[in-house]
Amino acid sequence: MKNGIKHIFIIAGEESGDTHSASLISKLRKKYGELSVAGIGGNNLRREKVKTLFDIREVNYIGFSSVFRNLPKLKKIFNDCIEYIRKNNPDLIILVDFPGFNLKFASEARKFYKGKIIYYISPQLWAWHKSRVNTVRKYIDKMIVLFPFEVDFYKREGVNADFGGHPLIEKAQDFLNNYKSTEREHINIGLMPGSREEEIRKILPVIYKAAKILSYEYNAEIKILRPENVKEKLYYEIIKDKEPLIISNRQDKYTNFKFIKESALLFAKSGTSNLECALIGSPFCTVYNTTKLNYAIGKALINVKFLSIVNLLAGKQVVEEFIQKNMTEQNLYNEGKRILTDYQYRNNMLNEFKKIKETLSSDKLKHTAEEIISTYLNK
Repeated sequence: MKNGIKHIFIIAGEESGDTHSASLISKLRKKYGELSVAGIGGNNLRREKVKTLFDIREVNYIGFSSVFRNLPKLKKIFNDCIEYIRKNNPDLIILVDFPGFNLKFASEARKFYKGKIIYYISPQLWAWHKSRVNTVRKYIDKMIVLFPFEVDFYKREGVNADFGGHPLIEKAQDFLNNYKSTEREHINIGLMPGSREEEIRKILPVIYKAAKILSYEYNAEIKILRPENVKEKLYYEIIKDKEPLIISNRQDKYTNFKFIKESALLFAKSGTSNLECALIGSPFCTVYNTTKLNYAIGKALINVKFLSIVNLLAGKQVVEEFIQKNMTEQNLYNEGKRILTDYQYRNNMLNEFKKIKETLSSDKLKHTAEEIISTYLNK
């Protein structure tokens, strides 16, 4: 702490982590006034006046082969961040998801850093890499999770964990409370192919082809949601179409929600986007595709029945998952058609979404994430 100002170091290496941690920092600023915050992040954290030493695009690689190719660069960033901790000795370190980098960072920093290390947004250790629980137990002072069931898992493993609420719940409800629908000539088919170039190149061509056929049959417009860290020209490199693409760019913090709300059907890459669709109440199916090597390694390590967080929270299949070889144009077309025409199927899906929303309700909260973190900042 310098001049009475609390100093936080934060690492958010992924788009969703950047979004959630920006919301967290915003709430902490309201409580403490001036804060000095630095670390790894993206545009959302920068909007909260966080000094980003490195951008998420410099560290966010998908798959084992991609990480291996960029290992020298990642090692330099890692070492530079460790050196920053040595020189500046922040009051608190907050690590956001991104386990491959962050858990190693925690173990290295703990060799000399005497302050508290908080992990915000648990890596899905209950699904895979359970051996990493030992690292969490040894080096992390507090694990703040987004889903209530994660608390039970960590407590069984002897980890100090608390449910801090899911930031999307409040944000989604704020959007819905203020949303005003408008008349549209067409229905929209929304494409959410992810935020990493590798996954976009694998997923977008297939979901676009399926959406194209559906658009002709149902007089629909196809819209693509572009995360801020992805350059628009990438979509034109991937999709060779005579018709111009309709790309939705960020306008405000509710851009994703508006895009989802105004879509009659969405093809969404597994991840945070799935939960966003459920909270807003728009029907979708999950898609995912990666290299054969990455998938083979991942499948050997992953120990869950479902890939989509929506199905995991429901404890059953609520939305269809099209993964690897099952992510075909025909399969996506069939599911898209079913969602658009089978109203009982559609309504059953939406009713399950409401149940999931209830499980994440703020009524189940003892303390919010910012309140939990405040107890450590005040020590």
